[in-house]
Amino acid sequence: MGIKDKLLAVLVVMIWGFNFVVIRWGIETVHPMVMTMLRFILTAFPMILFVKKPDVPMKFVVLYGTLFGAAVWGLVNFAVFYGMPAGMASLLLQLSPFLSVIAATVFFNERVTRVKFLGIVIALTGFILVCRNKADHLNLLNIGLMLVAALFWTVCNMIIKYTKPQNVISFTVWSSAFVPIPMVVLAVIYVWFFNVDTGNMVKLPSLSGWLSIAFQAVVTTLFGYGAWAYLISKNGLSHVAPYSLLVPVSGLFFGYLLYNEQLQTYEIVGSGLILIGLLFLAVNTVKVNKSI
Repeated sequence: MGIKDKLLAVLVVMIWGFNFVVIRWGIETVHPMVMTMLRFILTAFPMILFVKKPDVPMKFVVLYGTLFGAAVWGLVNFAVFYGMPAGMASLLLQLSPFLSVIAATVFFNERVTRVKFLGIVIALTGFILVCRNKADHLNLLNIGLMLVAALFWTVCNMIIKYTKPQNVISFTVWSSAFVPIPMVVLAVIYVWFFNVDTGNMVKLPSLSGWLSIAFQAVVTTLFGYGAWAYLISKNGLSHVAPYSLLVPVSGLFFGYLLYNEQLQTYEIVGSGLILIGLLFLAVNTVKVNKSI
């Protein structure tokens, strides 16, 4: 990866870390299913009227939109709604980079050099330290929702790697248009199965809720995931995915900055190890080291 691509990856994951704080703002005023639907409706419309269809088979566009919208962010929003702290949600979702590196090696024959493998091990150690003791008061349902979301995010990354869309904005916009349909189906199942009062679900967001949804649609999704898809299609899944390990670091930073959340020593050390691991991953060692 060139220096510009590395800086772009860092910018994207900083936005994603802040996005979990934004989600918490939105959840306070609107049901997570409604927020997810509105987020992707705003991502798709009116932009879909001005961009051409993606240059990949439509079945992959539909599959990506369904998984990314409903299976990833629908589950994340549900977990936060039912008590998952925003910081912990960002941590658990970052199991996806490790799964993505494994998937890239197994399914796409991407090389992982010894130096990059060492970087992954160091970053994983830091990730475990940051997670230390944070899951003590969480229920298994929330943890399960986040782990499934991480798995589906890995599948979404694999779709990007396989299809390699040339126009990532077009791909992001068109795939977002297919999110509301599965979300409506899930909403009907949710209301029927849990006997939920539909009055709370159809309530419109407040101003802060709309601002949260707009940020998620424009900044996080259009720019963030558009840039992420571009980086994966250009540089490869195993080279890009580990950068998302910075998300919990940025999440901790914004939590401290905006909510004065005090950092424990192990969180600071763990964040430092993640940064060191990413330095190893950023080194261009493909021609120097033998692959594992």
